[in-house]
Amino acid sequence: MAAAPRYGWLLAALALSGPPGWTQGLRIDWHSINSGGGTASGAGLVLHASAGQAVAGYAGNASTRHWVGFWHPETGAAPQVLHRIEQAKTLPDGEYVSIAGKIATSGAADFQGFFYLEEADRSSGIRITVPGWPVPGLLEGSVVQVVGTTGTTADGERHIVASSVVITSSSAPLRPLGMIQRSIGGGDLGAPPLGQYGVTGGRGVNTVGLLIRAWGTVTSSGSGYVVLDDGSGSPLRVDTSTLPAPPETGSFVTIIGISSLKTEGSPPQRLPLLLPRRGSDVSLP
Repeated sequence: MAAAPRYGWLLAALALSGPPGWTQGLRIDWHSINSGGGTASGAGLVLHASAGQAVAGYAGNASTRHWVGFWHPETGAAPQVLHRIEQAKTLPDGEYVSIAGKIATSGAADFQGFFYLEEADRSSGIRITVPGWPVPGLLEGSVVQVVGTTGTTADGERHIVASSVVITSSSAPLRPLGMIQRSIGGGDLGAPPLGQYGVTGGRGVNTVGLLIRAWGTVTSSGSGYVVLDDGSGSPLRVDTSTLPAPPETGSFVTIIGISSLKTEGSPPQRLPLLLPRRGSDVSLP
């Protein structure tokens, strides 16, 4: 048996509406259990967590599926096991999937309601939306397993809506990819909607979901954002909702964040958007 991780949390939507025997009729929604070992209780039922236990198998019937000691809502089929993040982006919305061994590039204290996962080789990243936010113990560098359903945000960003999130271990945080602004967003991946949209008129590698570093002069600001210009011909909008204070207009800054999309205008235009995670992501020369 593999050594137990130093920390880990299991976040799951648990529905106990149809299993056989004494569990009939019981239900616990979005309860957290420390996967390093211990117990948690709710709705008259005590759950025992064993050290290092991840969602690895199941037994089920027509209405429920039993995931390593916990009952999870049945979807009619086992999740499709994905090995690479880009696979999730090329599936239709509504596909039930499982992906493991990916590294979190944001933690529970950074965004509200979602976090990001990335491949260790930094080739692809994806938003994970969590209805039962937060995910206790989630840190930048956490190695995570997710079970959930593929979807697309209103701005055209592909994501997985998680029904369970398991932190299996930790690693060194990934380093951001430095890139000039005309490369941020990039072209389409695949053939959207069976793929990930890039920015309108974008070319090159799609960067949506990746942790990146951008730099330039703050040329203007608006409600909840500033505009950064590095002279490459593609000004970049930077979301400032996670920052204690936005950088001042006229200042030259380096900003780390997640490459995302903002759709606006008529006809709709998909614009590059940078999502810094915290105040320390912004630095002056």
